[in-house]
Amino acid sequence: MGDLGLKYGFWGFGLGGTSIANACANIRMNVKNNMQPYTALLVNTNEVDMNKIPHCSTATKYILRGFEKGAARDIQVGEEAFLTHKEDLISKVQQLFSDRDFIFLVVGLGGGTGTGAVIEAARVLHANGFKGRFGLVLTLPRDQEGKVVLDNAIRRLQLIAKAMKGLGSILLVDNQQLFEDYLQKNSKGNVEDFLKSTNEYIAELLHDINMVTSNYNPTGPYHFDISEWLKMLQTSGIIMIGKTVLYESDVDAENQGTYLALMKQSIEKGVLSGGYKLENADRCALSLLASPAGAKRMFTLGMINTLEKQMMEYAPYANERPVATYGDKAINQLHIYSVFAGLSLPKRVLDIVESSKKLVRTVEATDEALTMLQSYNISDGSEVDDLEALLNSNERTEPATKNSDDPFSNL
Repeated sequence: MGDLGLKYGFWGFGLGGTSIANACANIRMNVKNNMQPYTALLVNTNEVDMNKIPHCSTATKYILRGFEKGAARDIQVGEEAFLTHKEDLISKVQQLFSDRDFIFLVVGLGGGTGTGAVIEAARVLHANGFKGRFGLVLTLPRDQEGKVVLDNAIRRLQLIAKAMKGLGSILLVDNQQLFEDYLQKNSKGNVEDFLKSTNEYIAELLHDINMVTSNYNPTGPYHFDISEWLKMLQTSGIIMIGKTVLYESDVDAENQGTYLALMKQSIEKGVLSGGYKLENADRCALSLLASPAGAKRMFTLGMINTLEKQMMEYAPYANERPVATYGDKAINQLHIYSVFAGLSLPKRVLDIVESSKKLVRTVEATDEALTMLQSYNISDGSEVDDLEALLNSNERTEPATKNSDDPFSNL
């Protein structure tokens, strides 16, 4: 397997974005002259965070000098850092990505550097020869990351949603969903292992689908080829990917219960994010890979008809929805890849907004102690019997002198 579908470029920002982009650049193929087929440009303010990124020969690191201490989750600082280095970054992009078929702008939403730079970086790609050749990979924060992070993500999603029709596809990575999935299988794992496995999974998924378009032998009339994958990536809106891997011996073509339910689960939940209205898809495709013997046994007219009907049910208005089958001696399990393009934002975005709302502290909750403190009257233990004294008891006695440097002088 040495043929490559599309030549990807990855432009990553911030710790999250550079980590994913670097994992993508680290993908290796078993060929002499194209062992690491993808190129990455890694950009960050924080030099310490950049040093955490392992060396990769096909990834170029770029520190936004003058902002080396980081953006401290301030998106204005992130945007300013990008604009300060804009001309140099344009030169780097043209130098590194001129031969690339498609560029992924990779950002972890919620922080300062990537979240602050993403809009301006998209403008740079759009205006400097990459119009129609780039899309976005955006990670969505977990609820536990706090209000500042959630609000930063919301602010940028608001702008991106307005501009979606002018952009290529947007692949959303829901860290909340991925973390919960990882936790179920690896409760004793750590955050570093979780992030590493997630980054590698994203890289492998994008590479796998790219290889499907150019490396395997179709066994039916349809082939999900390079041009169709590129068309998917160029489709405005959200792109959703599903993946199911089954033992061939467990699949009975005449019993849809042995494969259909698991395939539907991978589509409806999504492997990177879920909660989409699939009926809004402009395009979708299904690719099935198996060994030559498995393909001959499983890919019957009955099975293909079942899958075609299911795709029709999911996306009745899609312009294209091929079901492509492949048999290859390099495959020893049944792999089912699904792609839906042109979707609207998922339910998870609504959940992020709701999570942010819940983190707004009410006045009562914030100031309860202060209110009680200020309203409490301390008695000196003596009783006032004089009516005139009672009537004047709330009058305030002015201090004899005022000190302008005294923080309490105006209270």
